[in-house]
Amino acid sequence: MFRRSLVFAAMLATGLSATAQNLPADKQIRIIVPYAAGGTSDILGRKLAQALGDKLGRPVIVDNRAGAGGAIGTEATVRADPDGTTILLHSGAIGTEPALKRQIPYDVTRDLAAVTTAVQGPFALLVAPQLPVKSVPELIAYAKANPQLVNFGTPGAGTSVHLASEQFKLAAGIDATHVPYKGAGPALTALMAGDVQFVVDPLATAKKFAESGKVRAIAVTTAKRSDLWPSMPTVAEGGLSGFDSTVWYGIYVPAKTPAETVRLLNNHFVAILKSKEMVEWLREQGLEPVADTPEQARQWLLKDIQRWKSVVQAAGIKPE
Repeated sequence: MFRRSLVFAAMLATGLSATAQNLPADKQIRIIVPYAAGGTSDILGRKLAQALGDKLGRPVIVDNRAGAGGAIGTEATVRADPDGTTILLHSGAIGTEPALKRQIPYDVTRDLAAVTTAVQGPFALLVAPQLPVKSVPELIAYAKANPQLVNFGTPGAGTSVHLASEQFKLAAGIDATHVPYKGAGPALTALMAGDVQFVVDPLATAKKFAESGKVRAIAVTTAKRSDLWPSMPTVAEGGLSGFDSTVWYGIYVPAKTPAETVRLLNNHFVAILKSKEMVEWLREQGLEPVADTPEQARQWLLKDIQRWKSVVQAAGIKPE
């Protein structure tokens, strides 16, 4: 009896109740990825599923629920049993959605509980190789001197890249025309050809294209220089003080999931994300672990939602 009491006390000391030590044994654990297979979200989801399965000693599957910009997978999570067996891995688009859509069948701040902000990474600001620009101040000066000649490409209207580009345009006080393409590849092709003058792109692909000489990188978008590309200055260093925009992914569960279960999942995912193997793998993807607490992850999401609402309003983007 005394030994049991010690075990129970130890479990409470870690912030986990006895009932939260294990997720329901009779149910499949799944990570919902609200995008199609093959993209960054899917690749990250599968890496996390494998690691979580190894830690739990049971299989964890990835459930791709693509469509409606992530809304289908998010709604499936919201409606799932709140027992810790349905986990959502969402991109930063979860923070742009409230600003871009008039009608959503859920409220992410009410209907989801944050487990952790998993990872983040910088965007890189790229310019066409033909452009006589090698820094952020030079791009701003060129755009102000040629207000009708500057276009920026994106993988589509409403994407995180689009909003990050609008954020830069607003901060720089420049006039530039948005040219949406059907994916990041076509946008980068247009940049190489000089059809658009700048593109904001996630670091992993941006660095590869810049190092090949096909485009020119002039800054990263994080508040501080990234360890993933330490020689590259930030947009803020280029004169736009306080500028900060990142690629990020968060982990969520249905809102009524017990706090003990949320903490259990947080402990598992934080350990996974901070492992040496995962950190090295993430670097190859142009990402870094965040691995924060549930409350910090919730505040991260709330701050992001407010930021994008301000950008959307200031840029005059019409919600769908």
